[in-house]
Parts: sequence; C-alpha cells; structure tokens
Amino acid sequence: MQLARDVRALDMEIQPDRNLWPGIERKIEDFPESKKTGFSVSWMRFGMAASVLMAFSALVLSVTDFRVDDGAAALVFNQSRPGTLETMQVEYLKTRDPLVAQFTETNRDLAPDTLEELYRNIEIVAQARLDIESQVKKDPTNRRLVEQLMRIHEREIELLKQDFSQPSRSM
Repeated sequence: MQLARDVRALDMEIQPDRNLWPGIERKIEDFPESKKTGFSVSWMRFGMAASVLMAFSALVLSVTDFRVDDGAAALVFNQSRPGTLETMQVEYLKTRDPLVAQFTETNRDLAPDTLEELYRNIEIVAQARLDIESQVKKDPTNRRLVEQLMRIHEREIELLKQDFSQPSRSM
C-alpha cells in the first residue's frame, strides 16, 4: 500500500537530468526502420478465409461417402457378362486349393480335438460361401451380396494361411 501511495505522490511529468535525445537519435541511425513493402494486407482476413474453407472441406468429406473401388468389390454380375461368377469361383479355387494342402501339412501335429474344431470352422466358412454364391446367382445385380462374397473369400483364405501349431500371443 505504501508503494502505491508513493507512486501517486510523484509528479506526473518527471524531467530527466540531462538531454536524452542525442543518444536516442544515434540508436535510430544505427538501426533504421525497415521499409515496408507496398503490399500491406490484413493477414487475419486470410486466416479466417482459410479456416472457413477447411471447415467446409471437413463437412463435405464427412458427408460424402467415399469407397475405395479395388476392382473385386466392383463386380456386378449382369446378363451382359455371363460366366463372371463362375470365373471368380475358378480363380478363387485356384488360390484356395493350394492353401488347403499347405494348411493340412502345417497343422498336422495338432491335437485331434483341435484339428476337428479347425476343420469344422473351415466347413462353416465354406458353407457360408456356398450360401452367398447361391444368393448371388439368384440376384447377380446385388452389390452387397457380391461384396459379402468377396469378404468371405478373404476370411477363408486368412484362416487357411494361419499356422495354429505355433503358440498364440493372446491373453
């Protein structure tokens, strides 16, 4: 409180002991002010415009449905392309059959109960594949069924590629 009282008691304008302007002029001459270019712009406007543009872009991206078209999911079976499902099945079986042999060889040392369970799971996936294939034959233009068929192919191949004889790292 005392400091505040002392500050209020000081004169509003205090004169220095000596003339300070010559020293100030020397400093100004040593470091002249840089010249401004003729391009003076309020950067705040650009920042606001950029943030509005980014918000609009984020909105468009979140609303728009972008799907990666990897070719396999783009298969739509119609009457103008007969045999497309059969071609896909032949190609799939070319990939699957060697994996079945490799799976059998890799996992032959497992306990009989484990092997039985694995083969039962493979049969379930194979039956699901056959069911989906029959639905695709009935409605070859249904894109969701075709995508589902492609996913079941992928799942079956992933299952066949696994080596269940190695200890798992699960909890």
